[in-house]
Amino acid sequence: MKFDLSPAAVWRKYERGQDYKRSIGLYDRVRRNEAFYLGRQWEGLKVQSLDPLIFNVLRRCVNLFISMLVSDDVAVRAQPFDMDDEGRRTARILDRAFASAIERSGIKAMGRSLLKNTCVDGDGCFYIRFDPDLETGQAVKGDIAVELIDSTNIYFGNPASDEVQRQPHLIIAMRREVDEVRAEAKANGISAEERAAIVPDDDGVYGKYRAPDDSSRVTVLLHMRKVEGGVAFCKTTRTATIMREKVLPYRLYPVAYMSWNRVRNCCHGESPVTEAIPNQIAINKLYSMYVQCVKQVAFPKIIYDMTRFPNGWSSDVGKAIGMRGNPNEAIATAFRAPDISAQVLHLLKQMMSDTMELMGASEAALGTVRPDNTSAIVAVQNATAAPLELTKMEFYRFTEDWARIFLDLMGAHYGVRTLVAAEEPGEEPVRQQFDFSTLAGKDMRLQVDVGAASYWSEVMQTVTNDNLLERGIISDPITYLENVPDYQVRGKSDLLHALRMQKQQAQKEEMTNEPEN
Repeated sequence: MKFDLSPAAVWRKYERGQDYKRSIGLYDRVRRNEAFYLGRQWEGLKVQSLDPLIFNVLRRCVNLFISMLVSDDVAVRAQPFDMDDEGRRTARILDRAFASAIERSGIKAMGRSLLKNTCVDGDGCFYIRFDPDLETGQAVKGDIAVELIDSTNIYFGNPASDEVQRQPHLIIAMRREVDEVRAEAKANGISAEERAAIVPDDDGVYGKYRAPDDSSRVTVLLHMRKVEGGVAFCKTTRTATIMREKVLPYRLYPVAYMSWNRVRNCCHGESPVTEAIPNQIAINKLYSMYVQCVKQVAFPKIIYDMTRFPNGWSSDVGKAIGMRGNPNEAIATAFRAPDISAQVLHLLKQMMSDTMELMGASEAALGTVRPDNTSAIVAVQNATAAPLELTKMEFYRFTEDWARIFLDLMGAHYGVRTLVAAEEPGEEPVRQQFDFSTLAGKDMRLQVDVGAASYWSEVMQTVTNDNLLERGIISDPITYLENVPDYQVRGKSDLLHALRMQKQQAQKEEMTNEPEN
């Protein structure tokens, strides 16, 4: 049976995805969570009797979670299963290629935004593509680009599963300017008659929440599915085709996806913010009522006899006050209402503390405890971080997913490229060419160093090298310097070059001084 890729068929799949998201309340939940995180916690409520106060407990917890997860650097190292001479050379070149692609795509910096989306919305997603127009500093153009996708804009073919690579198809929705979309369609060989069908629309999801200038935009759907020979891509709108289906030699969908708390039989996860919103509302209401009550009863009030002061009482300094009758018998006194119960403030503090602790942000983790006992504080911080370990492992799994996609795209698009790498360990790096198409379809043992493993590049590696040097395990100064982080030795490359020249000179002199037989 022929697969229907008409704009109408793709749009029906998109609408089914929208219906599913509405059925689980995703759109409203995401909008509400985002508003509470940003501090818009009284939005839509008409309050006249209270001054609406906001004590944003949620944002502090979310920022703590993100900082704890991104505090460790992420390093990627890919190695072939067969580590012969050629395999070791490939591994060294891949290290350089990964470092360059990660730096140029900015994926590490985008990881903070992704974790924020994941924590607040429940899910985070990267769409990884090859941009043929990116400059690489050499004759060959094009490199890997990464886009952050909201959970409301990705649609799974099987919404009961969150495993990306097992989906029958994926759809990514985006709002783009009509002129830009028409230009892309023209570049893809779409006829003028078909391009005329690309018009502004409103797909019903954005509604009143769309931007004021959204009237000139159209919803573009990127549809992808796995076929024999790779992954097939096409782009459509509700009424027109922008890019006809084409197959790229990928083994994986170029989509990396993670959830904060996974939900059984659902492709969308749950955010820790959702369950804490009622607590946040109660805290704001109680604080607002507490402050309003303090304003009303904390200051003494003047009480006077209106029959004796027909013109009212004036609190102006030095101003005469007219009265009737004997001034010595004037009745005016100060009245102070009873103090508000201390239980209210105690309850507020207890609610804030309990809410943060239940979310996983204790006082020790936030740094608000006095350092009377350092060992105890460290123990409490470790215990606080323990519940976040599950999310951290999920983030590491997500990191490995996008690293494998990087490797897949390198094999499909890089071709022959020039990199600076050493031929053998200990040798000076040289410029050498490598054909990345040889990686296509090959299984690589991909190792992702995360967490404590990344500290070797800053502190632990230097300490370990010093210990190896002291014990005599390392005797070559070149080997020692190569394992020291670059930023810790200024002019490291020049120093290594000078040491290599000295070593070569010493070898020449040794050969010259050898006695002839």
